Amino acid sequence: MNIKEETFCGSKINFPIIINFKVICNNTFPDIVNRTHIGIAIEEAGLQYEEIKVTESKKQNYLSYTVLLNVENEKQMAELYSKIREIPGFVMAV
Repeated sequence: MNIKEETFCGSKINFPIIINFKVICNNTFPDIVNRTHIGIAIEEAGLQYEEIKVTESKKQNYLSYTVLLNVENEKQMAELYSKIREIPGFVMAV
């Protein structure tokens, strides 16, 4: 495996990288709708996933989704962020 250091959003990252990717959505849509949108965005970015975990905020205003991803390069990461930002109800991703 070749490890390559690249800069993404001002941070140096060694690719490939396995990350817990977190997506926060407002509660406009039900959980199943958000999960479907997140899954589609991940697949459209050329990535695979097994499980999407969800946690509801204390005041039930937001849903936080976490998914374990293996990102090969900066291009895949950029594509993932681009697709995730298009999700209705999207608030932020980290």
